[in-house]
Amino acid sequence: MIQLTTNVLGVFAIKRGKIIEKVLFPDEPVEIAERLEKIQDSLCNEEIGLIEKLERTGIKDIRVDNPGRFEALGSEIRFRLDRGFIDPLDIASEIGIQEEEFTELLAEVNLELTKKRLREAERDQLIVQAVSCMDDLEEVSNRLVERLREWNSLNFPELNVLIKNHELYAEVISGRDLDSSLAERIKDVRKESYGFEFQKSDLNIIKRFSDSILALYSSKEKTERYIEDMMMEIAPNLAALAGPLLGARLIAIAGSLKRLSMFPASTIQVLGAEDAFFRFLRTRKKPPKHGIIFQLPEIRSAQKKNRGKFSRTFAAKLAIAAKADYFKGEFIGDKLREDFLERIERLK
Repeated sequence: MIQLTTNVLGVFAIKRGKIIEKVLFPDEPVEIAERLEKIQDSLCNEEIGLIEKLERTGIKDIRVDNPGRFEALGSEIRFRLDRGFIDPLDIASEIGIQEEEFTELLAEVNLELTKKRLREAERDQLIVQAVSCMDDLEEVSNRLVERLREWNSLNFPELNVLIKNHELYAEVISGRDLDSSLAERIKDVRKESYGFEFQKSDLNIIKRFSDSILALYSSKEKTERYIEDMMMEIAPNLAALAGPLLGARLIAIAGSLKRLSMFPASTIQVLGAEDAFFRFLRTRKKPPKHGIIFQLPEIRSAQKKNRGKFSRTFAAKLAIAAKADYFKGEFIGDKLREDFLERIERLK
């Protein structure tokens, strides 16, 4: 039986303890680190090339340490689980590399892998900052639109009642194109307004003010799209399970993807409900059933008696997704989402 093993030196086919085929990696720690990073969940080109070579010789069975990694290859070779251990030092010795030289290369490659993982880990802080930025934009724009409503009510107080949506209100003041029926309705109400007439300079300054508010709404929308893109890069499993924005908020509340991945499901369940949780610790009355995950439509729309069950189920899936994202596991977000929906249907 042929064994296939990959280490810092390259890819090797072993039979009865001897190398029968090999493809060596470039003698450059950065490139070796890239290949070792890739083989965590897929195949590097050297592995594919060696397997194709073995297949041409008629080999039908190969033992590997992770058969699932080779399923996407579409090869006729059967990949079986190898529970044995192949010492890379023995391989190094067989191809003429001294132990000291091998150890030095291994240390350099591990250093590159560590640098790469640290750089990737730090990118989740961009999500944390973007979420805070989005919240600040929301707070500031809401405060300013309230000022806009109060200011414009001196001229047209009925518009406050007619239009409840803040952004649409600012668009009306700014003179943006509106739905024809709404524009006609505003025109009719305007004729009966009790407000006093603004001069041209008054209208100009309030219009510029509303333009500034609309620019904030636009910036918030762009920040949301940025968060969605970053979540697909950094935490695709969380994004698929919870949605990009809720997943990003969970990372922000936890402080980092790493911290979130270390939390038990019971902690994730009440993230964002810290005040209620500490009140429960003091009084021992009514512990919170959920925190920020209440934003999930399936939990928010559930009957009150079911929300706790749904929250526990969802938090358990989130714990798995966070670990898969932090440790660069395979994509299982869609499967977790499907399992969650099936589970809550049974709970109903």
